[in-house]
Amino acid sequence: MKLIAFIILLNSTIISFAQQPTKTAVASKEAAIVEELSLSAADIELFKEQTKQKVEEFQQHIVTIGSKDQPAEKRNMAEREALKLFYVGAEMQTSVINAAGETTIQSRPMEKYLARLKSLPYTAVVIKFYDLVYISSFTKGPDGRYYSSATVLQEFTGFTGDNVAYKDVTKKEIEIVIDLVEDKFFNEKKWKVFLGNIKATETRGA
Repeated sequence: MKLIAFIILLNSTIISFAQQPTKTAVASKEAAIVEELSLSAADIELFKEQTKQKVEEFQQHIVTIGSKDQPAEKRNMAEREALKLFYVGAEMQTSVINAAGETTIQSRPMEKYLARLKSLPYTAVVIKFYDLVYISSFTKGPDGRYYSSATVLQEFTGFTGDNVAYKDVTKKEIEIVIDLVEDKFFNEKKWKVFLGNIKATETRGA
């Protein structure tokens, strides 16, 4: 009797173990799900339009943050709204041309860049953006996200009194990320466009 009970218990354990998915099987299933969550050509075109809108929104915030004529409350709000456009951990490259004509490039976390922009040692700062130059095609990365880049031209002018103390034009390349994020309101995942790292690819005096 004990032998029969032991055999039944052993068989149950084997069946139960066989029904448990292995880590490899789970990983393969997750990878398959990511692969299935692909964007259609129509989706990509829609996100290109959203990319333009987000880049333009960021440009407007930059102009407001840099302007010392704007009230502090408005500049602070623009700073907060600008950060919402970015992927966590995004960085900004800034470039400066010295008296010898050499260009120095430095990277800062986006929140530090925006805070520094508000406190630049000029009596006035004017930032202008030219039209969006180019948005590259979106490609799907191994992490399931989609990546692209947008290129813009930024003109920066810093004044001391009524005189121009510094001025340059910089070509900036903005990383674009489309990620699947949890929408807590609808309790589902949705694709969303984020801005990522911004590189200063070319700077010239103006």
